[in-house]
Amino acid sequence: MNSPKFSAEKIKVLRIIARLNIGGPAIHTILLSRHMESLGYATILAAGQVGPEEGDMHYLAEAEGVKPVIISRMGRRLLPLSDLVAFVRILRLLFGRQPQIVHTHTAKAGAVGRMAALIYNKAQGARHKAQGFMQRMIPGKRAQEFKEKVTHTKCKVIHTFHGHVLEGYFPKFKSKLFQWIEKALAKCTDVIVVVSEQQKDELYKKFGIGRPEQYRVVPLGLDLVPLEKASESKGKLKFVLGLSENGESLVGIVGRLTPIKNHSLFLESVSALMKKNSDTRARFLIVGDGELRKDLEEMTKELALAERVIFTGWIKDLRSFYADLDVLALTSNNEGTPVAVIEAMAAEVPVIATDVGGVRELISDRGFRPPARRGLRPGGISELSEEEFEICERGLLVKKGDVKGFAKGLKYLLEHPEEGREMGKRGREYALGHHSTEKLVSDMDRLYRALLERHSR
Repeated sequence: MNSPKFSAEKIKVLRIIARLNIGGPAIHTILLSRHMESLGYATILAAGQVGPEEGDMHYLAEAEGVKPVIISRMGRRLLPLSDLVAFVRILRLLFGRQPQIVHTHTAKAGAVGRMAALIYNKAQGARHKAQGFMQRMIPGKRAQEFKEKVTHTKCKVIHTFHGHVLEGYFPKFKSKLFQWIEKALAKCTDVIVVVSEQQKDELYKKFGIGRPEQYRVVPLGLDLVPLEKASESKGKLKFVLGLSENGESLVGIVGRLTPIKNHSLFLESVSALMKKNSDTRARFLIVGDGELRKDLEEMTKELALAERVIFTGWIKDLRSFYADLDVLALTSNNEGTPVAVIEAMAAEVPVIATDVGGVRELISDRGFRPPARRGLRPGGISELSEEEFEICERGLLVKKGDVKGFAKGLKYLLEHPEEGREMGKRGREYALGHHSTEKLVSDMDRLYRALLERHSR
């Protein structure tokens, strides 16, 4: 970097996330905190409390040597008193550490952290004015000594939308309220980071958040190196599940068992598939945990799928999971950039997913011509019937909520394993080229330095 102002000592960053529960945002923040250190950054990662029904990723932070500051009163739910306590705690961190950059991740941390940064910057501005007044009042050498003792550095504020809760999570009135809050918070944000072009268009054009020049697209980055060698662990998961000798295919869905992930669509699609194709040799894995587990287990029994569907809970050994997986499914109603899709692609596993959020950017390339298939009309998913699916370069896309289309897509991938393997190979090349840790860290480093240099000028 050209400016000596920021190269002489480490750039201080306060990174804030609502909680380190299993998912992309936690992985993202932990990897940034760890790997940006070698580039001249000193990062404090502040995180709230993981809920009892959620998977906890503090094990990854420990493995990466990252020790988060726990803001115990900051959690998933909206609790005004607890959120106020969290706000005060973050404000104290700001005044104590005086970072050049405050970078918030996820909705709760974005609201609490950016409000704290706003108050901090106002206070630093007032301190600067007071210092100027005192310098005019104190003559000569004493004025210089006073200047060296007093600091008044304002911080630059960045917020990353990994997904959003502006639609599909809450009743309409609440969603409108959160949209208004995000519009207000954008006014005290220097840079709005999104993980895909689609997300940028949605936030700005649909919800009217921020200004176009505030946005930067920084794709999600993951440590994909272990998944490049996933095939070395082939057979381990099937052995654990007692399926090593039966020759059945494995279809898996990974994620929190919450309404937005729409696991009921997955189960209904499996039911529709098995009713019309009872000889299908496949088992279906639901990987994860959450508030809907009991309801989904009951639904599995009602659909007579107890012999076909296995609830595994969270699986830490990703290599063995993806090594034995034949198809990854994603049925969400709303997504940012789903981690499971990137992981599956890195392990050469084909994907079938609902066409939401940034999913299309992950598995579809414009100009890709799918192989001929009876009943498939040319063009995108918008030209297909309600019971169809779209063949893409790295997987299949299905309309949100389309049970029959999803069932047909599952059947297609299970009956065309060679084509699935080709999708997997293309998926690996894309994932390693666009979503590695190295690319994430490089992208964020450029963003930070450009922002600070612009501020210094």
